[in-house]
Amino acid sequence: LRPPRDPSEGKFPLAVIKADKGAMGNIASNQLEKLEHAAMDKLARRAMMQREVEMSINISKARDALMWVGGLYTVCVGGIIVGVLARKPVPAAVAIPVFTGAFGLANLADMAYGTKMTRVVREAEHIMENERGRFPPPKQAIFAKFYTDEERKVYGHVKNVGSYWPAAVRGLMYRHSSENTPP
Repeated sequence: LRPPRDPSEGKFPLAVIKADKGAMGNIASNQLEKLEHAAMDKLARRAMMQREVEMSINISKARDALMWVGGLYTVCVGGIIVGVLARKPVPAAVAIPVFTGAFGLANLADMAYGTKMTRVVREAEHIMENERGRFPPPKQAIFAKFYTDEERKVYGHVKNVGSYWPAAVRGLMYRHSSENTPP
């Protein structure tokens, strides 16, 4: 680069410089916006991958539990059937775990191979869209400001845990006795 010989050489009119700065600002702003979108997409992909890993682990746990519990259930029911066929006395109370076990196995099978996860996700979506009042965090949480007063008041009538059982009963016991004082 050589220095300009003529004082007017290498100089641009002020309007061109201002327009150029505006264009550069728009380009920089667009680039920044693109970077922000790319970062958000990357974060969303990470969250999606984490969710999919967690869901696949839950499904595989259900399949493993189905294998073990199903095997144990088969052995137990098989033993009961052999006992009945051998005309051995089988207590009637044995029917209770046979039927409840069948429902438990059906639940596990639905989780492992059925549509339970899809139904659970749809129910979660319904709750997040229509029952957001269940979520307000403690007022000290950093994200508490994102919840409206309406959402906080949905369950405003509910008391803290300590005001229910057993603390409330303990308070009643000491209220009726004048010589005892609560600890």
